[in-house]
Amino acid sequence: MKFKNINTKKLIYILLSSFIVVSIVGCSKTDSSLNNSYNQNSENIPENKEEYLDNNQKNITESKEDNKSNTSNESNDKIQDNNTQNNTTTYSNNDEIAIQTFSNINNEIDSVLNSEDIENAKEKAKGTFITIVDFIFYDSEINGVTFDELTDEGKQKILELANKIDTKIENKFPNYKETISDTTKKAFNKASELIKKGAYNLSEFSKEKLGEENYNAIIDAKDEFIDYTKQAIDIIGDVGSNIFENGKEYIKNWYENLKRD
Repeated sequence: MKFKNINTKKLIYILLSSFIVVSIVGCSKTDSSLNNSYNQNSENIPENKEEYLDNNQKNITESKEDNKSNTSNESNDKIQDNNTQNNTTTYSNNDEIAIQTFSNINNEIDSVLNSEDIENAKEKAKGTFITIVDFIFYDSEINGVTFDELTDEGKQKILELANKIDTKIENKFPNYKETISDTTKKAFNKASELIKKGAYNLSEFSKEKLGEENYNAIIDAKDEFIDYTKQAIDIIGDVGSNIFENGKEYIKNWYENLKRD
């Protein structure tokens, strides 16, 4: 056969040459295709490969930040929606009068506490707290309204504002209640504790939790409070006090009725 005359080495050489030529042609076509693709997008792709990767990473990071921002905005929108719903509480006329008065006290106490006359500020602060306790626990009037005449929503709001006022005074004059009177510091601290609890949950608040001993301690020391409250009148407004005006026997009877209700 003719194949017998073919030199084996030549045959191997021819086959290897053919393979190399095919590989070169294939690679050339691939490079040409990549170059065409690159040229078509050359306006958007940087010349430097590292720069291209950096830009891609930057775009990814910006995309993530945008997503976070959108999520944060959605959360803020939900919070605002919740706040809007919470602000739709309907208050009675008595609620509105009391809330407006306590809001004014809350605003006025800032200027009082920042006064350069420290002693006068402390006396007014004490008188303000005493009058708040008289209103909440002893059913006195502020601007013609008593605490018992408020709705539950109104009581909750008053307790919140009273707690804010008490906290501001406490931050300026720590343990100020203990300097009001030696015999009433326990009673006023207990009142403060109940106001704070009621500010967060109305069901945790009740007047009788002040306790008969504390009720009587404040009544017994009422003469010590007159000067304090006189200095606080310009902050609070029109005040009618059961402690000062009706006397110890009236309060005892009122408290006994309160316990039976």
